[in-house]
Amino acid sequence: MFSRKENIISRGNNNQIALKGVTSFACRGSKGPLICAASENCAASRLEKAFSGCESRIVKMTGAIYGRTVSSASKQRRRRSVMSFEMVRLDRASSEPLYQQLYRQIREELESGSFDSSASRVPSSRVLAATLGISRPTVNEAFSKLLAEGYLQARKRSGIFVADHLPATFLKAARAATTTCTEHSPRVAQRVTRMTDFRSGRQLDVGVAGPPSVTLLAGLPAVDEFPIGIWERLREQVLAKKGAHLLRYASSRGEIELRKAIAAYLCDFRGANCNPDQIVVVGGMQQGMLACALALINEGDVAWIEDPVFHQARNVLAFVGAKTSPRPIDREGLVIGKCARQNSPRLILVTPSHQFPLGVTMSLKRRKALIEFAESRDGYILEDDYDSEFRFDGPPLPCLQGLDNAGRVIYAGTMSKILYPSLRLGFLVAPPQLVDTLVKVRAVMDQHSPAIDQATLARFITEGFFLSHVKRIRELYAQRRVFFIEQFQKWLGDYFDLEVTPAGLHFVAWLRRGEDLPLFMRAREQTGVWSRPLSFFCIKAQLDPAFVFGFAAWPQAQVEQGLAKLALAVKHLKQRGAGNGSSFQIHPSSLASSSYWPSTAVRPN
Repeated sequence: MFSRKENIISRGNNNQIALKGVTSFACRGSKGPLICAASENCAASRLEKAFSGCESRIVKMTGAIYGRTVSSASKQRRRRSVMSFEMVRLDRASSEPLYQQLYRQIREELESGSFDSSASRVPSSRVLAATLGISRPTVNEAFSKLLAEGYLQARKRSGIFVADHLPATFLKAARAATTTCTEHSPRVAQRVTRMTDFRSGRQLDVGVAGPPSVTLLAGLPAVDEFPIGIWERLREQVLAKKGAHLLRYASSRGEIELRKAIAAYLCDFRGANCNPDQIVVVGGMQQGMLACALALINEGDVAWIEDPVFHQARNVLAFVGAKTSPRPIDREGLVIGKCARQNSPRLILVTPSHQFPLGVTMSLKRRKALIEFAESRDGYILEDDYDSEFRFDGPPLPCLQGLDNAGRVIYAGTMSKILYPSLRLGFLVAPPQLVDTLVKVRAVMDQHSPAIDQATLARFITEGFFLSHVKRIRELYAQRRVFFIEQFQKWLGDYFDLEVTPAGLHFVAWLRRGEDLPLFMRAREQTGVWSRPLSFFCIKAQLDPAFVFGFAAWPQAQVEQGLAKLALAVKHLKQRGAGNGSSFQIHPSSLASSSYWPSTAVRPN
């Protein structure tokens, strides 16, 4: 049974009566009434009750209750959020004094350790007294005990905060009170266990925390060169123009302005044959691959994939239960070869513009043959147009989708490499008969991509900033590419043959001596220059030992520094004879003879 306490009127600094909105409820239970805090949403100011003859004033701002009226000084102080102690419950029928109950419950909340440094400020005694419906002296007595024992600390002109270092006795008590959890192996779906992703814990945090280091990993763009000022200006413009419309749910197909802009760009610069109705905006390349796989593949259906391949593409097929058939790569791209009709692929994943990681560009003859094969076997081709904008020997080649007259190619593109990875915007260009199916799958995943980012990207493209950025960044990458080749030959030319392909943001460096592989694996661990071994991307392919080096994300000085660190680490390991002992496992096929030989390797004079 609840009974509402009376509301109190208090005076503000300007001597005007202010109506406060803090109320409390008396909760009657078996042990007597419990006092708990509640708040009402009303147009007036907050109610507050004065205790022990003391007037009090409180102001509620954005969900946190503070103990003073608004002023410039208090605004600065409130940059730190305040601990609310909302779970404090005081029992007036208990023989334990109220101040002791408050002291004990605050200490227990601190014991939980669930707060962070941004929420370590304690409410003032005035605010907490009004919230809990008790007198300020009661609160002050509890605070005094916590201050004396070192749980809280007072800061001049700032308030009371949780102590930076809690008492040792408290820490011991917390450890003793900790309940041990029984560990057990979770029962997960087979689709998860089929994946080849064996990471755990912090290994799953693929983002870079803190200042970027020179890892020389492939697939990282130069985000520091992105025109943030222009992007923010366009973002403000679209918000001013469309306002609340961009805050509502959006179309699962994608914003129409963005689909129009993407269609125009693809037709003009990628040789595609499409219209805006064929485009589905997705949250990046991986979501696009997953949407296509879910839409087309049943459990046990055959899917072709390049070998070696981007490892997440392999995980996508395993996740949907496909029977993956890795296909070798030669100098013309994916090898079709002979295939029994009962093993015909339902979906074929290819990167014809720039195969990852080998860098091969699929020939026109092979492209036509692949489309004819897919049509004859009632299959579909998922074209990952990887690195297509970054071709340094001549103009970019037309995409595979532009050659398709049978409606068998689904084109997939992303803005992650061109603009910045965290944008998480990509797109699919689907044959008309598949568009609705893909939209339904997209809606199940996460409904739609952020409408504000879509509208900003549409304006970025239509006003010409996208093409300007591509042109400028391509020139920058061309310079970094030449510099990387020079520095690689200077520092590591004695160990590798560097293969130079006409496109892309990475190189494959083939080791001259297989016995040097453990040395470089060990040197990676010591230096943090995490170029991946080529075997990491292999399924069944038996390739000579090699490493994949990225060069696009780092300025010249950092690239030279990274290569020099790696070379010096290898030199020291050779001198100590410490080549073995790496904690990383090498794919057993990496030391076998290769069916793919570097045709454009750079060798030292």
